[in-house]
This record gives sequence, C-alpha cells and structure tokens, in this order.
Amino acid sequence: MPKYTLLAPISGTIVDLASVPDEAFSTGMLGIGFAVEPSRESDGSIYAPADGTIETVADARHAYTIHTDDGLDILVHIGIDTVSLASRPFAALVSPGDRVKAGQPIARADLPVIRAADLPVVTPVIISNPDALRGLTPASGTVEGGKSVAATYQI
Repeated sequence: MPKYTLLAPISGTIVDLASVPDEAFSTGMLGIGFAVEPSRESDGSIYAPADGTIETVADARHAYTIHTDDGLDILVHIGIDTVSLASRPFAALVSPGDRVKAGQPIARADLPVIRAADLPVVTPVIISNPDALRGLTPASGTVEGGKSVAATYQI
C-alpha cells in the first residue's frame, strides 16, 4: 500500500495536536492531524502541504482549506484565536479555486504581530475527512516549511 506525504506548512517543530491550546483542535473535534510550532527564525511563510485546490480562504486570511488531489480535505490554521486580529498580520497568496502544488506559498503571517497580541502562533494542519485515509503518522522534530515531510498517510 503506497504512502503519501504532507509537507510542513511553516518552519518550526512538529507538536502533537493534543498540545494545541484550543479544544477544537486538541480534542480532534475538527479532525485528525498535527501542528507546527513556528521557530523564532521563521519568516512567516505558509506553504501548501499537498497538491490540490484551494476551497476556502477565511475572511481574516488566517485559515485555508485545500481539497487534495487524492481526496483529503485539509485545513491549515495559522495560530490560535488569530481571527480576532481581523486579517492585519496575514496576506493571502491564493484564492478559492486556485490549484496549488505541495510546497507552494499560500500565505504570509507576521508572526511578531501575532506574538505581540499574546496569541499562540502554533499552526494546526487538520484532515477534516479522516475516513478518507487509513492512518496518519506525524513526523517529529524540526521541519522546514514547504520542504520537510510533516506526516505520512495511506489511503
């Protein structure tokens, strides 16, 4: 059975979803996945974890959904409670309907602004249709956004 990969959405360290300081993510209410705690050196570039089509871009530009070519529905959510910043620290580089390739930049986040607002910058990647796969294995350690494999899965 072939294994597929998801790339890291941002440079930093893989963290367990259960440690994300938001119950919707940490309890699996929204789906399964992993998160990346951005490094202090991260420039805030956010990358597509897989090939697919952008389904939605949140009005606040803090969250993106991608329907992957192999049928997954993926949410990339930049930070926690960052919708409260009303899009100030975010720049969308894609629009709904755009095709993206794994590793392609989809957004920029001004991480110092988010940190100055005393909000977590941890970035969850959620598969909202986990029934579409046969298992997800997050990587561990440090990852480079858009380049490092952050998780493997089987369909």
